[in-house]
Formats: sequence, C-alpha cells, structure tokens
Amino acid sequence: MSAAVQAPTIDLLETELARARSALHHVPVNPLQYATLGEDVTAGALVAYKNNLIAYDHDFFSGNQRLTPKELGLVSVQEVVPTPAEEKTLELPTPPTNLLDLLSNNVILHHLAPLLSISSLLSLGSTCKTARVFIHNTPYVFRHLDLTTCRGATLPDPASRRDQSADDSQTEDDFYSAPLRGVFDRLQKQSILSSVRTLVLDGLPVPTNLIADIILTDRFNVNILSIRECLHLNEQKLMQTLAYAVRPSRPAGTPKVKGIYHFTPKESKGNSCPSRKPSSRREWWKSRTSSQSSLSSLSSSISASSDSSADDSLNEWYRPSGQLLRQPTEDGWAQVIKKCEGIIAFDAVLCRGPRHNVDLYSSTNTSQPQPEEGLLSPAIATISLGPRGCDGCRTSPEGPAIWGESPEYCFPLLNPLPLHASNVLEAKRPIPKNETAVMIASCAECMKNRWCHCCKKWFCFTCLPSPAEAVTRLSPHQTVVRRNGSRAERTPVPKLGPGVSKDCWECGPTCASCKVNRQLSCGTCYGEYCSEHNDGCSATQCDWCNMSSRRHGRNIF
Repeated sequence: MSAAVQAPTIDLLETELARARSALHHVPVNPLQYATLGEDVTAGALVAYKNNLIAYDHDFFSGNQRLTPKELGLVSVQEVVPTPAEEKTLELPTPPTNLLDLLSNNVILHHLAPLLSISSLLSLGSTCKTARVFIHNTPYVFRHLDLTTCRGATLPDPASRRDQSADDSQTEDDFYSAPLRGVFDRLQKQSILSSVRTLVLDGLPVPTNLIADIILTDRFNVNILSIRECLHLNEQKLMQTLAYAVRPSRPAGTPKVKGIYHFTPKESKGNSCPSRKPSSRREWWKSRTSSQSSLSSLSSSISASSDSSADDSLNEWYRPSGQLLRQPTEDGWAQVIKKCEGIIAFDAVLCRGPRHNVDLYSSTNTSQPQPEEGLLSPAIATISLGPRGCDGCRTSPEGPAIWGESPEYCFPLLNPLPLHASNVLEAKRPIPKNETAVMIASCAECMKNRWCHCCKKWFCFTCLPSPAEAVTRLSPHQTVVRRNGSRAERTPVPKLGPGVSKDCWECGPTCASCKVNRQLSCGTCYGEYCSEHNDGCSATQCDWCNMSSRRHGRNIF
C-alpha cells in the first residue's frame, strides 16, 4: 500500500489505542468478576470497537477508488433463505408449448412432414418467418412428396380443355403433362424440387415423356417413384425408356431412380386382408341351418382362423395371399425387369420356377431333374404362396427367397411406401422387420392345375409331375352334379392325393381336402353340391331338393 494510505491508518490506530486505554481506566478492578465475565467483556469490546470503525469516516483507497466497509470486511454478509411460501411466489410462469416449439424439434418435424401435403407445408411456412425458416431450411421436410392430393396436378375441366386445345403446336403428351410440369416449375423456383427423394404420382395424368425427364435428366433427384394406375401412360414407351436408362453404356451413377411402384394397386396397404362379404340371402339361410353344423367343421374353422391371424402380421408377399397382381400386364415387362435386375427395383418380381430355368432343359444337365412340361419365357410372379412351401415336400424346387440370405433382386418393393426413408432396402424390408422372412411367389402358368384357390395349398412339379386339367362338369347355370343310381352306388371314396379339380364355379380349382369339407352328397337326388355357394341347401339335401315347391315341380316334369 502507498504512503498516502499508510498515514491515515497509523493515525486511526493511535486514536483507537488511546480510546482503549481510557476505557480500561474506568473499568473497576474485581478479579472474580473479571474471571467470570472476561469473555463477555472481550466480546463487547470487540463489537464496540467494530462499530466505532464503521462509524468512523475513514479514507481507504485502492488506486483511485475508495473502499467500502463491505470490501474492508467491516460489514458481515448474511445469506437470506426465502421461506417455502416466498419460493412459490417467486416462481416464474412456464410459457405454454406452441407449434413453433414442436417444429423446432427435428425429431417431431422429421416424423410430421411426410404426413402433410405439399400445400399444407407451404401454408405452414407462410405463417411467420420462424416457421418459414423451419420448413424451408430443413433438408428432409420435402423429401417425401405426394402429389395425389394436389389440385394443381390434375387436368382442368372439359370447358378449359377446349380452350387450351386450340394450340396446334402442342402434342398430346405436352397437353397431359402440362399440370405436373407447372407444379414442378413452381417447386423448382422455391428450391424444393431438388430435395425430393420419394415422388408419388399415383392416379395422375403422367405421360411417358415426363417419366423420362424424371429418370434421365439431372433436374430430379428422385430415388423412389410411384406411378401406379397413372392416366395417359404409354407402357410400351415406358419400357423403352427403362431399357435405355439401364443400358450398359450409361454414365456412372445413373439412373438416380432405384425403385418404381407400378404393378400393385394404389390402394394396397400391404397388411390388409381382403374379406369377402357374403350375400344377405346366404347369411339368412345359414342362420336357419346353423344348428346342423358339425363339430369337425367348427374345429377346422377355429384352426383356420388361428392360422390367418398368425399370417396377418406379415406383408402380403410373405403370406399365402393368392393372386396379388390382378391387372393384366403388357407383354415385355418381364424382359424389362430382367434387364433392370440390380439397378432398378419394382413392386413385382420374376417367377423363379423350374420351367423358367433354361439350364434344366439343356443337354448338359445330368444332375437335376427336368420338368415334364415345356420351357416358359420370363414371367412376372403374380401369386403369393406363403412361406410353407409345397403341400407334399414343404419346400420349393428353386428354393424360397429368404430375407438376408437371397439376393436383393429376389424381393419386391412392399406396400405401403416408406414415409421416413427413401432407399430401396427399407422399401423391401418385410413388415414387421423380420430377418428370417421367407417368400415364395410364382406366375399363373406355373401354378396352373397345381394351386388350390380355397386353402391356398400348392404342389410342385416334383410331387405332381403332370397335373390333370381342372375342368368342371357343371354347366354355367348348374349348381349340382347329377348322378344316376342308388346312393350306395354313387358314394365315392374321397381321394386325398395331390392335385386340384374344379367342381364349383365360385370355388374354382380345389384340392381333395377342401372337397371333403365343402362337397356334400344329396340324400334325395344323389347329386354332389358345394355347401358354401349352393344357396338354399342343407347338410343332407341340395337347394333343389330342400325346397318343397321345387321338389314337387321336378316330380311333375
């Protein structure tokens, strides 16, 4: 400390020392009192001394700044602890969570954006600057673009069409692609089009030249394209475009499109099980004859319902769903899918049956059996047979497609489209995620006379080398097969061997076990009838013999 600071300090100490001496002279000399009250007197003297120091107008400086009594340590600092009641009054109110707080969370925005339409996202971004920053500056917001609900992507009304058709220089493809091109131009101006990875155009007017721009040009960065049930689409030109896109001399890194949805219906949900609604008359008659149902049919229905509930968790390609692709496809699609293997995936796969394997029909084949039927050209698998395999050998000659082991081109793109991913692997992954999922699919020609349309059983060419033709003995309006002779002569021995036959128009080709459960024998006319589709029948009589009025009319004629 400097000399200017030391001089007042010395004066203060001398003054206080003089006051302490004068105070000691006035204290009476009493040894006993001094011994017992010495501590109290000392404490009191220190307090008095401290108060005198605080009251004294001192001049202590640190540099040019005068020190306060608190800085000198003359004033004690006490911590004030508020009471619980005071703490409640001091709590600040928490502001409520608003929409902007939710949008600022990347996880919530990532899961919310694919569920909103493009118009909803743009309207949300136009509410305020903060929302616009969240919507337009986040890369994955417009990654999944579904234009099926966009009104600007549809064709105008007929009145405006006549006004626009006056332009003779406009081609048909240019006219039908004008709405979508306008939408793409507006999205490109807002720097949104380059962020799209999954593009859904189901049911919209999409000419082939527009699809060629999406696949072949650098304007788009689409990985998964959905063009199911599109209007004004020339499939022959589309096949030519795809064949050109996967040519061997294509540039590296092209095409950017890795998956195309085209063959499955657009309303397909993958895990939905279609149910057939019976007619009201059939339900009425079954309610009349419900007491005649046997215990065996009840147990079989319970087992069938348990099996169906176990398969409901699988995707339609991984359970015995039957005919999946009901729409006829153009000739040549199988060859295009064959060329695109490993480059572009589709929502359909090729049949891998033995009749499509050229190696089995070659003269050098000596180790594997050759099918008795002729060689078939490549065909799309339209029937899902489930993971159980053949009803005889419980496998398939070509081997099932096992997820995680078989090549990726053996698996189709699954429905519905992935919302939070835009890669083909996630679009092919079975739902739920099952690393050991088994899929067996075949074309209609390979399953001809080998597949039961009721229980979905099927027989491979090893268990059934040459199946018999499944022809029906019924006329188009006949529901019962009439036979002559007594009941004892008519009753056949059920054949439970492999194969299918057609004894009912609505059931189609069925196996022997399904015939035992559905085909009954009439006790009056000794005819065979289907208990499921023969309205008005009972457990012992067909519909004709069961109705008294019809039976009397038959006796008259």
